[in-house]
Amino acid sequence: MPLVGTSIIIDPGHGGYDPGVQVSGTMEKEINLEVALILRDFLQQGGAEVVMTREKDMDFLETSTGPKKRMDMKRRLEIIEGAKADIILSIHCNAIPSSRWAGAQTFYQEGREDGKILAEYVQGELIRVLKNTDRQVKGGNYFLLAQSSHPGVIVETGFLSNPQEASLLKNPGYREKVAWAIYGGILNYLLQS
Repeated sequence: MPLVGTSIIIDPGHGGYDPGVQVSGTMEKEINLEVALILRDFLQQGGAEVVMTREKDMDFLETSTGPKKRMDMKRRLEIIEGAKADIILSIHCNAIPSSRWAGAQTFYQEGREDGKILAEYVQGELIRVLKNTDRQVKGGNYFLLAQSSHPGVIVETGFLSNPQEASLLKNPGYREKVAWAIYGGILNYLLQS
């Protein structure tokens, strides 16, 4: 088992009160969770210890008042930092006003070389396995990645604003391919480091 001794955190984005992107009855939080659960299973079968920030449709609000998103993100960060993981993966779906954009893409925290390398491995496998994206990794400033001491990436599994890609993301077989690609990228990263 190639991942024995490795600890990985998976953060399925959104959840509970926060559906994320919603297009034609499809909610991002559901796709994120489904891809994350499949990825968890692949990682565990490979011998990794996996910590999930959520394994069902939930959020991390302690009260119904106040800045909800901030409270939710702070609690996710507490879980991440408490887990002492080797890698963090946050799973999301993308969307923009134009329906012409498509393709899975991996993001990393600007200035974090370890995150950039992980992103390149994951993106390389998304390109190879899915055969429908040529997007490159992109750096930026992301709360969970900036605040965490662990190397991590955000994987946007596709654009829900693109009807063809939204249809793919609703398909369980395609979600499994996405999870398999992410798993392959993690494996390649760990084998090279």
